[in-house]
Order: sequence, then C-alpha cells, then structure tokens
Amino acid sequence: NCSSVLTTGYVWDFETIDTADIVDDTGLMEMEQMNELLVGKNVSLSCMVKIHERGEPYWRVPKAFKNSFIHGPLKSFVSLCVSPVTYLMATTALDRTVRVYDFIGNVQLAEMKLKQGGTALTWAPKVVNPKGGVIAAGFQDGVVRIIELYNPKGLPVVAGRETVADAALRLKQAFKPHTNVVTALAYERDGEMLATGSRDKTVFFFTIDDKYEPVGFISVPGPVQALQWSPPSHPQSTLLIFCENGIVVQVPAPNPGDYEATSTYKIKDLPAEYFRFWSIKSHILVKEEVKIEKEKAKQKFIKEQMDQGKELEEIEFPEEQLQEEEPLPDIYIPQTPSPILCGFYSAPGKFWLSLGGLDKERAAKDIEDPNAYSIENAKQKKEYDEIMRAAELKKYMKRQELITLQQEFQNLLQMNSDLPKHMQLNRAVCMR
Repeated sequence: NCSSVLTTGYVWDFETIDTADIVDDTGLMEMEQMNELLVGKNVSLSCMVKIHERGEPYWRVPKAFKNSFIHGPLKSFVSLCVSPVTYLMATTALDRTVRVYDFIGNVQLAEMKLKQGGTALTWAPKVVNPKGGVIAAGFQDGVVRIIELYNPKGLPVVAGRETVADAALRLKQAFKPHTNVVTALAYERDGEMLATGSRDKTVFFFTIDDKYEPVGFISVPGPVQALQWSPPSHPQSTLLIFCENGIVVQVPAPNPGDYEATSTYKIKDLPAEYFRFWSIKSHILVKEEVKIEKEKAKQKFIKEQMDQGKELEEIEFPEEQLQEEEPLPDIYIPQTPSPILCGFYSAPGKFWLSLGGLDKERAAKDIEDPNAYSIENAKQKKEYDEIMRAAELKKYMKRQELITLQQEFQNLLQMNSDLPKHMQLNRAVCMR
C-alpha cells in the first residue's frame, strides 16, 4: 500500500496525486509537500535509493525523517547503490575509488583504488549472489569490473560490526565491452543476464555463471543514460534503454543460444520498439501562442483598413472568418530534445519517465530594427496611443448619436410626407 511518494528531499501525499482533478486547460496541479529534508546548503541532490533489509524496504517516514550522514570523498559521488541484504552502501567516483559504507555504524568499511574513475555501479541481487557480496562497477575507459565484498575471516559482511577491518574488496573479473564511458548497469530479474550501457551508443549483454560471458551488443540511437529490466510481475523479460537524447528503446532479453559470435558480437535481429518524448510545456504554450498570433492578425487587419481611409469605428471585424482561417502555430520543439534523467516500468506495457529541461524556453527575441523605440519612447507612444484610442472612441460615440438623430429626423420627414397635403408641415418650418 502506497501512502506517500518520495522524491529527492521531499515527501508527497500519494492520494492527492492519485485523485488529482485538473480544473483548467493547463494540465497542471499545484500541491504542497508533506515533509522535506534539508541535507545541506551546498548539497546537490541527484538520486535517491531505497534501503533493504532481508528483502524488506527500510524506509519508514511516518512523521519526520530519520537522518544518517556519511562523509564520503571530497569529489562528488558519480554512482551509488545499496546492498539487497543488509544496511550497506557502495559508491564510486571520478577519484578512481569504490567504497563501501555501513549505515548502522556510519563508517567506511572498505575501499578499492583503480586506474580509472568510476561512472556506474550496481549491487548484484540475491538471486545472483545470495550473500549479497557482489558489486558490478563501470568506468570511464569502458571497462566493467565485478568486485566482491568479503570478510578475510570467512564471516558474512553485515552492518553494525564493531571491527571495521573485517571487510575488504577484491576483483573477481574485468572485461571491456565499451569504447566510451560506462553509464548504466542492470541485472535481469532472474539473475541470468547483465546489461551494460555506454556513451558509445551500445548496450552489451552478458550471461552470468561463475564467469560473465558475452552474448552480444546492440546499437541504440543515443548515448545510454539508464537501463531498467522489467520486474517479475511482467509476463516477459524486457529491457528499457533510456538514451540521453530523449529516445527510449525496449528490447526483449536475448536468448544466448540464438547468437554465435563467430566474427562479431553485434546482434542484428533483436526486435526493438522506439519511443521519443519532449516536454509537455510546449503543448501548454500553444494557447498562449494562438492568442498572440490572433492579436497580431487583428492589429494588422486594423492597420490595413485604416490605410484605406476608414476610421476605427467604421471597421467591421470578421471575427468568425479570422477564427476559422487562423491556423494553430507549430508546437515549439527545442533543437536539443529534453534529456532523459531516469525511468522505470509500472504496469505491463507501461513505464514512467523523468525528463530534464522542462523549464527551458526558446531564446529571447532580439531587437534587430535600429529604429526601434527606446523604453521611454515606447512608453510615451503607448500613452499617446491610449489617448488617441480614447479620442477615437469618443468621436465614434458622438457619430453614433448623430446617426441616431439623423435616422429619427428621416423618420419624421417620412411621417410628414405621408400626411394629407393640408396637414403637412412646410420643409422650411421643419428646418428652423
């Protein structure tokens, strides 16, 4: 049962989101957060993970946050993951280290130094390693390393031990599937396969046994941002590949027996579905664009009519015609698509997506006319235009009164002409 939604630093009421009713055409709803956590004044939050203990989620925030701070390396963490069996956390960074921390003791348990900066990290699930001691790490040079967290005395590594020296890291296997930075790692739900993604626009698949054996790779239309396998509740094992350029690719798990890497590891016949997304803010701005374009068309029409010698009150506005013929402006799509931050499966056949750049707008319009009004002159012209519009309106009202009087006079003349000759008033008398 879900009662709240957590984002980095905030807690939101799930029922409010689930029963949201949009009251206007913007498609937006404002709401207040239930709780928030200020981590620090100079802290930039980029991700949030759920901590598990024996397979159960450890995230209980009924009234306030429970805080636990661990001081890591001076350089920012690039990737972070948590153990599936105990309160341990692993991090990697561009300082070329992989570190493991204990949440209970708020201490660092182990550290491994390598030749390249770490860029991706994931803890192997229990189906791969029941003891929860295997970590897969990706690096700047395209290398993936399988690292084991172990106890030199043979005891299981768990959180809360008093002796910090009873934990160490060692390399189990290293392979290089990519030619550029490794950006994502993901274990298949049954623990039979590992997928790795990179900025070289490829995703590589490996079978998992005592050793990780390559199956093959596929090319995708953009640098890989994240990978997400479908959960066990889905009928088929599929992989979502999130690309930085706003494209999502979905592929089924390849069958290792169907591919023989005789001359190349490239998988050419793996079926794929492609999705592309942009910010909905462009759609929200359509009505504003329509309003602006209609106003421009109206002002242009007025100018054309006045250039023909007509007064403002004499202009008849073909509003219905303009409304019917006015085309909708093109939805603004930025040249660089909205970047994908992360995503995950929800129900079968559906997934959620988080896009960046939602507040980016098109570039401001430059002033190219050298004779353009200055700010003060524009203000004075606006005042003058207001006065002229008021004067034109006053003249229009007076003319309307004259037209009414003239019409009444014509009616009187007609009535007089309809009378018998001896009862008619002389025209000279009427004109006095």
